[in-house]
Amino acid sequence: MLTAAGAVLMLIQYVAARELSSTLFSTELVVIGASVVTLLGPSVGYALSGQLRSARLLHALGAVALLLQLALPVSARALVGALCGPAGSSAWAVALLAAELVLLCGFYATLLPLRAAAVALPRLYACELAGALLALLLIRCCPSWRLVLWVYYGLAALAAHFLLRRRGLTLVVAALALAAGAGYPRLDARAARLFYSRCRGHKSPQLVEVAYSPYQRIDVVQDAPPDAAKPPSRSLYLDGVAHFQSGELTLFSRLLAQLPGGLLPSRGPALVVGSGSFSTAGHLHRLGYEVTVVELDEQVAQLGFRDFADVHRLQAGQVRLVIDDARRFLSRHRDLYQLIVLDVPAPYHVQTALLHTTAFYKQVAAHLAAGGVVALSLCDELAGPVGSSIAAAAASAFDELQVVESESMGLAVLYASARGPLPFAVDATAAALGEQDPLGGQVYGDQATRLSVRDSEPLSENNLAGVLTLARQVLPLPSAE
Repeated sequence: MLTAAGAVLMLIQYVAARELSSTLFSTELVVIGASVVTLLGPSVGYALSGQLRSARLLHALGAVALLLQLALPVSARALVGALCGPAGSSAWAVALLAAELVLLCGFYATLLPLRAAAVALPRLYACELAGALLALLLIRCCPSWRLVLWVYYGLAALAAHFLLRRRGLTLVVAALALAAGAGYPRLDARAARLFYSRCRGHKSPQLVEVAYSPYQRIDVVQDAPPDAAKPPSRSLYLDGVAHFQSGELTLFSRLLAQLPGGLLPSRGPALVVGSGSFSTAGHLHRLGYEVTVVELDEQVAQLGFRDFADVHRLQAGQVRLVIDDARRFLSRHRDLYQLIVLDVPAPYHVQTALLHTTAFYKQVAAHLAAGGVVALSLCDELAGPVGSSIAAAAASAFDELQVVESESMGLAVLYASARGPLPFAVDATAAALGEQDPLGGQVYGDQATRLSVRDSEPLSENNLAGVLTLARQVLPLPSAE
């Protein structure tokens, strides 16, 4: 029983961390919060174990814990979707999720002190730890998130069997676990539709694709168009955050790739870091560049190319796709590029923050050909806390900078050269911006950009504590308000 309980506890922590991260955005703050809560639960369970000597009370608490456990894989998105918006606050959803995890982990933690005599405690605790190690091994060996969930549901039924020791009740629990596993896709789709409707502003969203990669949850969301003659619009979400979205984010890929690509006097090899919907690569291919795309997450690349074919309009083989970490790819190759586009997530957690440091930008600069340009998003306005940190890092790595702030998006994009001046002037960039952005915007030259960020601290691989601060400043809890 304790071996099964240890395995269940480990899987609860794993599922909770993934679900909270994909709902509340995967920052270290969310991961730390989930870890604290799932560790607080056993402490509460140990403290209250002396009050649970009644078998009836223990079984009642176990029944509640079982229902919460079966609901956990969908409850995060369901609660946040139901409680955020003008009628409520997602802070209540977070509080309820924390209470759910404390009760759930606390119940399984009570089983050890209830069964242990003083002489048997070390041996029984070793059994619980062995179960946790077994769960880690199962997680490592399972080829898909769906199979991990089947193991999760199955271990819940196994733990209940050892606790209850009644064949009839075991069959009931097993039937519930089987129903939860079989019904998960439909329940998850309903919870996701509620989340994207209430928290992300979609009208009648439908999930085209859902995938859990080793790195993140990937959702392709489709909205029915108001005009039946138009095709439905699709959006790509990575851990619940839009990476491509019809409307204003189509302008983002044009400013990031098409604008600088069109201003360069020659068309040579181009490198795109991050695949997403492949819209950035599509723009460059149509401009005549030989495009290489480097993407860490193979499932993002597969879904992006397949489900956004009407956006990128590429055929298989028209761009070269490499599945690799961008830093490792650049360190292993000596190729030079006329244009390098960094289409990467914002630096709200450590893994992506490493792609916004001065050291990485210097690595990128070393791969620019003569007269080459790098284009990157500031993920913010130039004067914002995130934008100024990214721009400060770029200012330390590149010779000349330009920043384009779009009125339509409220975001800034930076262009830079590694050696010598940029091959296009501020006036040319401003004219191209006017053609792309119906509301216009502002273009800052090198001197104005450096003056704006002179007091900002660039992100550094040796000091990423600021990532948590940035995440807390710019990522409030999801809300439709």
